[in-house]
Amino acid sequence: MSGSTTRDEIRMAHKLGIIGLGYIGSEIINNLDQFIDKIELSAVFDIDKQKMEELAKEYPSVRLMTSITDFDDCDVVIEAAVQQVVINIFDKIVESKKIFIPMSIGAFITDDEIYSNYIALEKSQQQLIKFPSGAIGGFDAINSIKQIGIISAKLTTTKPPIVFKDQRFIKENKIVLSESERTKVFGGSAKEAAKAFPKSINVGARLALATLGPEKTGVEVYSDPTINKNIHEIEIQSEVGVYKFSFQNNPSPTNPKTSWLAALSIFDTFENRICVD
Repeated sequence: MSGSTTRDEIRMAHKLGIIGLGYIGSEIINNLDQFIDKIELSAVFDIDKQKMEELAKEYPSVRLMTSITDFDDCDVVIEAAVQQVVINIFDKIVESKKIFIPMSIGAFITDDEIYSNYIALEKSQQQLIKFPSGAIGGFDAINSIKQIGIISAKLTTTKPPIVFKDQRFIKENKIVLSESERTKVFGGSAKEAAKAFPKSINVGARLALATLGPEKTGVEVYSDPTINKNIHEIEIQSEVGVYKFSFQNNPSPTNPKTSWLAALSIFDTFENRICVD
């Protein structure tokens, strides 16, 4: 029997459920071949039923979820939709002890109840929630600095105007996006930024959860017509030293609001934080 695949080995593959079949959800599915025998696509959900039906034609063995909480047969659940989905499934995710990978990390700092419930979780429960690094990095250094203490943490994000053009915050505040100059469109806390830009500044939430929290982590957002990248600059001050990280990300091929790196960070999460468990 040597060299053959046993039932036990087959069961070792993590059964994956994906909520949201937009750019990130589709990118994950298209690249799962590199995790063969480790992660198996089991179920999907999208509010757009046509997307689910089209996926079912290509992957007939994948179950179409009837709702966003229909993930009982999954070991790992990825949210690649919107913050409200995280809010709506959080309690069941924790109760069912699934591995949870949220892409809309902003929900963890905009919803006070989720934030307090997350902070109150036992360490073993918190460890089942795997925050991907998204469009930024440097968290190994940040975690080391945090042991001594962080005095201040700030994120400066600059993106092309097309990212902000139809966003509600821009319209409601009557912000004029210059066609020639860099324009500041937001300044405040990470919590306020996640509320203002729920789909495009999740990096602020990711930094806040790793540093000083939603209220004390600063965020500034700029529109710049002279660039074609999504630029994130982090500055952290600590007794250990002053640290600056800069990320100049190309936008994803189909969604300029999302950095290409954000989707790729999922695969690092698979490789180093799930497949090794």
